[in-house]
Amino acid sequence: MTLDITPDALFVPTDERGRQLHDNEATLWSPPGRKADGTLVPGTVQEAAPSGVKLLDLDGLLDELGARIFVAEPDADTPKLVAETGWSVRAAASFALACAEHVIRTGSASAEVASTLGDVVTAARKWLDEADDADTGLLGRYARLALARRLRRQGDQVAHLAFDLAIDDEAAGVDIFDDPNWTAVAATRDAVLAAVEAVRHDSGPHLIGAESTRYEEGTAGDPVSATFETPWGPFHTGTRKASVPAWVAATEAAERARQSAGDAGGADAGASERVWQRDLLLQALRGS
Repeated sequence: MTLDITPDALFVPTDERGRQLHDNEATLWSPPGRKADGTLVPGTVQEAAPSGVKLLDLDGLLDELGARIFVAEPDADTPKLVAETGWSVRAAASFALACAEHVIRTGSASAEVASTLGDVVTAARKWLDEADDADTGLLGRYARLALARRLRRQGDQVAHLAFDLAIDDEAAGVDIFDDPNWTAVAATRDAVLAAVEAVRHDSGPHLIGAESTRYEEGTAGDPVSATFETPWGPFHTGTRKASVPAWVAATEAAERARQSAGDAGGADAGASERVWQRDLLLQALRGS
């Protein structure tokens, strides 16, 4: 279903548990819901940050994506959440891939690098679609895990390319963050990471959800120690490290894509890329 979200709407991004982080401060929200008769029950602030509640416009949201994104209505005393958008793990991955693809197509990277990255993004999109088509049973879950491994290997190949470019830039005395080739590669790498997490989420949402929670709490380097019920019985995990959540990778992919456009074409090109990304994000929030 496509939501009617206007470009001037305000938003609140949160983690899976309704916690919004802004400037290292947390605001806890309750999600919106419906009564039995269909009447809206708005989401409200359960615990405000010390500096107060922060609502974001579409441009600000680009820099602060979350696991969940809600439409908010301002109020002098009690801002409210009135709807959850169509944002999801898969929407984050698609958004990230589109950002990487756009900056590749608009000529920020050299022809050789763009060709390599274009192939990577095309394959990532194809494998993401294949995960959609996999059945929901045991074999389907194994198929998604296999796709995730293929995607991660592809991401590792992009990382190697980024490393090679960094070595070349260092030898030439160039700052890698001013190299549109490197920033385009970095955007693609982050986009592939988002796709990996989307496929992994389909395979084991409870496991990936726990990893994302630990990442958001700043304990991503700590060992997990938990038991989850799965279709194969209880699964205990005690050593696995958390991965970067899809929405974090999407935020980074978009930022690197803007940087690559700016490095290649100047400030106006970077600003134009941001406008394009805002339109793309709005479509994702609408669920279209």
